[in-house]
Amino acid sequence: MSLSDNILLDEHQDHRTLPQIRKQETRARLLDAAQKVFALCGFDAASVSLIAAEAGLSKGALYVHFDSKEALFREILLGYVQRRSAATAARLGPDVPLRNAIVQIIEGAWTIHQDGTSCTLLSTEFFALAGRSAWGREAMASIFDHCSLALIGFLDAAKERGEVRPDIDSATAARLMLALHDGLVLQWQTQPDDIDPKAYIAPMSEMIIAYISVRNTAP
Repeated sequence: MSLSDNILLDEHQDHRTLPQIRKQETRARLLDAAQKVFALCGFDAASVSLIAAEAGLSKGALYVHFDSKEALFREILLGYVQRRSAATAARLGPDVPLRNAIVQIIEGAWTIHQDGTSCTLLSTEFFALAGRSAWGREAMASIFDHCSLALIGFLDAAKERGEVRPDIDSATAARLMLALHDGLVLQWQTQPDDIDPKAYIAPMSEMIIAYISVRNTAP
């Protein structure tokens, strides 16, 4: 079966027209190209011309889909948010013991940073941009808010099951869990030869369990 036959088959199955399919494919090419250019050059040095050239398209074609490089960056951030939130939520089943769930959450978060794509390099750029612009801060805040909400729901449910201390504020605990993970990610990105992420999964889990577990009676 040819590529065009596959496209037509997909069109029949998902009710998209051929122009819609091609538009989405072009959009995906632009996002892939932008991710590579942003990771290689940084946001400030990246240009629309570089991104279009990487995608093998004209600047005019790029502007059909995105009105600026900021719009491209926001779209990449949105994809990052969705993957990170999905990775967290997928490991928060009610039947998973608390300790195992915490380990799985941390493992899932590390997997995103070690997926072998340029998005690993981009996570540093996300933080840097948040310090340079208001829209960058808003974008990063959306990442933390999405992940925090998933963790808050998990912690509240664990409280109801009697696994988490009732005096623990779920929102505070969620933010601390994110801070612990993201702080280590920044260290790993600046000292990759000195830090093995896998070696920190168990210690991080133990620190979190010691803080939130109902068996811990510390104030």
